[in-house]
Amino acid sequence: MKRLVIYCEGQTEEMIVERVLRNHLVNYGIKVERPILAATSFDPYGQRGGFVNWDAIEFDLMQEFASDPDPNLRFTTLLDAYAMPKKVLQLAGFTAPVTTVTDIEAVEQAIEGVFTEPRFKAYLQRHELEALLLADMDALERVFHRHKPGLQQLRSDIAAFANAEDINHGPTTHPAARLAAAVAGYEDLKASNAYFVLAEADLDAARAKCPRFDAWLTHWETWGMQP
Repeated sequence: MKRLVIYCEGQTEEMIVERVLRNHLVNYGIKVERPILAATSFDPYGQRGGFVNWDAIEFDLMQEFASDPDPNLRFTTLLDAYAMPKKVLQLAGFTAPVTTVTDIEAVEQAIEGVFTEPRFKAYLQRHELEALLLADMDALERVFHRHKPGLQQLRSDIAAFANAEDINHGPTTHPAARLAAAVAGYEDLKASNAYFVLAEADLDAARAKCPRFDAWLTHWETWGMQP
């Protein structure tokens, strides 16, 4: 069976990989291995989780690539484009945060260019994984039914965004900040809350409003079905 390792920004992404994407991709002949949380230092026993230290992540990925030469193994990332390290932006020649699809794709290509690993495909979620949750407001309201007023305001605020990945990059208006404002205590259980919503949501609905995420998932589905 083909195997896929997903290098995750944090516990939210880790839980989504383990409980949603793994169950989905097995239908396409892919075994999703245990996800790897992003390194934050060169200490092998140090804290993991957070797209904050590019040097440590680069070293960590190189170690992972070297540890298993299986030609049926692939590697990818699930990292947020929002607030990515300056060193990562500089790989593609940027000096300020990027928000457009074209610029984010340029950063992905620059990340891939750091490594000589054909099995690796970089992916940055525009702007955050939480865009997937905002793609299905009905699911959000079912899960957080006690927070209906805040979610109704959130639904109104984002109604103009046909593409949930367009929901913007500001410090108080990025997807996670909007969710935290609408649902009191959301941040306290961020990883499990995200999972509950995606488990309740229709993954196809999320994909329909998050085209970059859809393209990334389609890439792996297609690879899994190839002879």
